[in-house]
Amino acid sequence: MAILRSLPNLLAKTTRPQRLQPDTSVLEMRSRESVSMSNETNHRPYHLLMAGFEALDLVNVGVVVTSASGQLLLANRTAEQILKTRDGLELTSTGSVRTSLKSTPSLNALMDAVAKPGNAGARDSVLPVRRPSGKRPLTAVVRAVEETPANGDAMAPATLLFILDPEIPVETVEAELRQLYGLTSTEACLANLLMEGKALDECCALLSIRRSTARTHLQHLFEKLGVQRQSELVSLLLKSIGLVGPANKKGKTQARVMRSND
Repeated sequence: MAILRSLPNLLAKTTRPQRLQPDTSVLEMRSRESVSMSNETNHRPYHLLMAGFEALDLVNVGVVVTSASGQLLLANRTAEQILKTRDGLELTSTGSVRTSLKSTPSLNALMDAVAKPGNAGARDSVLPVRRPSGKRPLTAVVRAVEETPANGDAMAPATLLFILDPEIPVETVEAELRQLYGLTSTEACLANLLMEGKALDECCALLSIRRSTARTHLQHLFEKLGVQRQSELVSLLLKSIGLVGPANKKGKTQARVMRSND
């Protein structure tokens, strides 16, 4: 997350909230009003920003930049997908980020607290976000933007909201597992299923193999990865490659930046 420390310096232009037509979503408005930073004289900050957002998308971390009042200024693709579902976090008609269900403390209260000028307390906070669907809560990490401009701009970047969804399945590329550990195709498939939290019997059913065959493949995984227990195997796989999703995910990383209405 340290890569986002320079984020405020890259967001020189923001916008003030606009009233939407009844049939227009906020994210659609942001999409239509996206600023093409590639037309700026200096391309390097834009490409660095895009690389940072792409990296967070690959590990399924949503990031939202808001003003002190909670107005959405910028979001990566993962965050947009979470907001669109309106299952835990959503946008109001004026573009403010809010929780779908009431929470104590409220998300807005936390954002106000961490962004408060001269705040001598904690500059970040964590909130479990309940979901109407009944799925596991989202984790929202609220962090104050460093070096917030002191020009009194109400739409200046003030808070970073990191969103983690425990329901997002682990994605990996079996070819990378084979390359990294010298696994066979079946061993890589079994490793992938175990990372998804599947029990060995479930893996047998999905791979159409007998339990004895699965245990043989599991033993080979233990030997090739140098572990002795299934829990160690899954932990090592997740730490080494499992948290990074495939590079060919559908959809291109987009940073939505609102246009200035000066």
